[in-house]
Amino acid sequence: MGCKMTPNTEQETVGVLLVHGIGETKKFENIEDVAKNIAAALLADSSKSSDSFDVKVIINSSDDGEYGSSQQTWLANHDKQGAVVIEIKEPDPNNKNQAKKVTKLVFKEAWWADLGKSDSIPSQLSFWGWGLSLWSRKQFLGKHEQKYDKSVFGTLDQTHLPTTVQDRLPSIKWFDRLRFFVVSWVVLLILTLASLINFVFRRILGRGLPIDILATYLGDIQHYQQAKRQGAGYLIDIGQPMRVSIRRRMIKQLVKMGLGEYDRWYVLAHSLGTVVAFNGLMEPDAALPNYINEDLWEKCQKSPHIKTKSLTKLIKKQADEMFPSRPSWLDLDDIISRKDLFRNLRGFMTYGSPLSKFAVVWPAIVPINNDNSVFLQNFEWINVYDPSDPVADKTKYFDLEKYGGKAPKEIGYKADSFHLFSHIKYLNFNTKRQNPLVKQVANWLWKGKTFQAISNERWRWPTEENIIRLYTGIRYLIWLVFGLLFSWLLSYLASQLLPTSIKNIIPPTNIPNFLLYFVGSAVIVFLFGVLARLLPAVIVFLFGVLARLLPNDN
Repeated sequence: MGCKMTPNTEQETVGVLLVHGIGETKKFENIEDVAKNIAAALLADSSKSSDSFDVKVIINSSDDGEYGSSQQTWLANHDKQGAVVIEIKEPDPNNKNQAKKVTKLVFKEAWWADLGKSDSIPSQLSFWGWGLSLWSRKQFLGKHEQKYDKSVFGTLDQTHLPTTVQDRLPSIKWFDRLRFFVVSWVVLLILTLASLINFVFRRILGRGLPIDILATYLGDIQHYQQAKRQGAGYLIDIGQPMRVSIRRRMIKQLVKMGLGEYDRWYVLAHSLGTVVAFNGLMEPDAALPNYINEDLWEKCQKSPHIKTKSLTKLIKKQADEMFPSRPSWLDLDDIISRKDLFRNLRGFMTYGSPLSKFAVVWPAIVPINNDNSVFLQNFEWINVYDPSDPVADKTKYFDLEKYGGKAPKEIGYKADSFHLFSHIKYLNFNTKRQNPLVKQVANWLWKGKTFQAISNERWRWPTEENIIRLYTGIRYLIWLVFGLLFSWLLSYLASQLLPTSIKNIIPPTNIPNFLLYFVGSAVIVFLFGVLARLLPAVIVFLFGVLARLLPNDN
């Protein structure tokens, strides 16, 4: 039987903003996944604890829904309550029937999975051209290789690119390019193998497999790093990079959290969502209003807690060059103060984060704000990584201490024992594990204390650099073995399925067929990389020759 609330019951409302990563995440899907694991961890703790507490999950839904809906609609804009609430009641030690404290974890999300999706043939070809040539591309330092790109932030003098410990911009080393090359090579083998298997399935079952799944998932990374958008794009951000539209969703939610008057709130971001969230947290004061609509801006102006005027004004040229463009209803001195907006922000957790990879390959997309003293003294940035996760890494180029902030806390955690699966298993509750990460996250959100990491031995992942390097070497050996395996499977299926006329084209049989696929796919990736690097120069050269050949009117 649950304990009752009384006038003396202490109440605390905690906001939790979730940011999903790559993939076809449906609306509310990330909230349900994270909240159910946190609730399960709390319930497991409650059953074992001598100081028992009640845990209740509340879903704020509506009877409304679109025609043919499979379930009720959740209320995304239920201001202080959110779509999902986990309510934790702690009983009074002197009276077990009364509640001493009630804590509500209110879950909201910055959802952007619907942006940039396209199954067209041109988009598929564009993705594969980009992916197979990624190993040879230059660093993205901004438009025309300048210090920064206008599409990153509006007031760019307030940001710095991420740097190494020597205060130099991290460079793409040959080993980094080799890693991109190996991954692209194996992925090309997988695509070819999947196409053959798809051919078999269509013959037998009359339907194929979703072989475009790689483009569907990894295409989000392509869209986020593009310097410009293909086609007209979305009406609200015509001619601007896709990341501007994605960042708009993020910043709207950050502003809503800041206006929500939570006692404290947190941001939990996964995978590419960590880049989206980091961009939002680093956005300068003067650029923040550009991302929101007029109604939300009016709420900011009415808020007694958020400063919306600056002592200095932007000059008109700065305002005209801002990305996204500055709405006409904003004055040149209008801002949203980051210090006020983040006054109750207590934590930022990144897990499975590619931030450091962006810092090396696309540094202009992840600049650091000069002023991070806006975050509270008890604010924590927790970065969780699993070395078996090919996406994740430490935040080694994001030392916020140099800019008035606190250094991120790095936590090595074995999310899953199966290679690659670790990327999607960080916050899974597993009854077989003594102290899964999600248990510590649940307590962090509930109690508001400093995040408590379990000793590395209990989480089964060492943090010593030498051991991590050894595992990294083993990981690439695994990629090599997969490459050989996929090449053999391709050779076998091709010998069974391809018509004789095509088989006769294959070179002499004294060369093992699987080596043809093994080496041939590597050659294709190499050629894609060379063409991507040379093609812009070739186009410029041809235009130059053409200009010389054309008659001069003067």
